[in-house]
Amino acid sequence: MLYFRTKPDPVFMVLVDWALQCELRNFRRISTDNDLDAWFVEYPRLEPIFTPYSAMVALEDLLRAHAQATVYRPTDFHWLTIYECLKNYCLWHNDRLLETGEPFLLLQGYRFGFLEFENILERYFWDQDFLTLPPTHEVGPHCECWSSETTSTEDLSLGLRPHPSHLRFTVVQETAWYVPEPQECGQWRLP
Repeated sequence: MLYFRTKPDPVFMVLVDWALQCELRNFRRISTDNDLDAWFVEYPRLEPIFTPYSAMVALEDLLRAHAQATVYRPTDFHWLTIYECLKNYCLWHNDRLLETGEPFLLLQGYRFGFLEFENILERYFWDQDFLTLPPTHEVGPHCECWSSETTSTEDLSLGLRPHPSHLRFTVVQETAWYVPEPQECGQWRLP
């Protein structure tokens, strides 16, 4: 499982799994078609960091880690990917509810109504420092070379993709989950 700020309950685990699976299909489509224009347009935050193929591999790694009983600490690159996947899924999900007029969508036996992405961020993400990775316009021409000597942020500022060593999960030995205060009964919006 991934080391979120709050220990994920089964409902959130399903939401994360579904969001990652949906984006994985899109990453595969873009990678198979080698459609770099679509990659740039659909994923402007991920484009300076990943190629469509490397994003697909990183997302497959995330899904494997998410399904494990061991707790893994994602890197900033993984957090950015999770952020994008959840944001895109919440947008799609909420649009779908508005289009169909249905009060909820069923995902693996759970009913999901309107999803508040900001609430998900507040509850499950430690911080949003990963959003400060250099934006597209600050990154120079891409080079498929890697530097294992520099930090991952320096790699990006030089226009390099992250070295594979910067995409390794860390096993969390002792978890320190945040325990939120109980909320009122009848809450209609996640989380």
